[in-house]
Amino acid sequence: MLMALKNIYFIVDNVNEINLDQVKKTGAILILRKQKEINNQKLKRFAKNCKSRKISFFVANNLKLLFLLKTNNFYISAWNKKYYKHLKSFNNNMKIIGSAHNAGEIHEKIKQGCSQIVLSRIFKTKYKNKKTFLGKVKFNLLTRYFKLGFIALGGINSYNFNQTKNLNIVACAMSSDKKKAGKYIPAFFKKTY
Repeated sequence: MLMALKNIYFIVDNVNEINLDQVKKTGAILILRKQKEINNQKLKRFAKNCKSRKISFFVANNLKLLFLLKTNNFYISAWNKKYYKHLKSFNNNMKIIGSAHNAGEIHEKIKQGCSQIVLSRIFKTKYKNKKTFLGKVKFNLLTRYFKLGFIALGGINSYNFNQTKNLNIVACAMSSDKKKAGKYIPAFFKKTY
């Protein structure tokens, strides 16, 4: 069963790489994937700016930072094997999403307490070391047996964004095309949904 696309996620490795006004315009939710290079003061300022613009963001793999930035959104990378299901017992509003590439990793993320899973790579990407991708048919076959929301990631751009409406997903995530996304995502939602 195909689901209506509800959200867009932008995966961010550095808070300086994005324009929060553009993020607000697209309605995107942010995933702060790599925060080690950024000091806590800068991250606090970033969190405050997001809050003032009503932009949601997820903190990846770092519980100390999750509590420091006072957010209820936690992201677990595919390589992270720790269990975080207990976070929901401390905070009923905690939302946990994770990243996976295959059925085994999907099962693992469910055990870790994830309510949504970023599944990648949906489309072919330009990176040499990332030659494999799922494609639409394999993606839908892989997701049809799980009762949770899936977020498509990998190779999504202005040329193939329209194809995501045929996927069993609740959202799309972008890493490399997010700067251009402000030009085509708002128009897509007006025409399609």
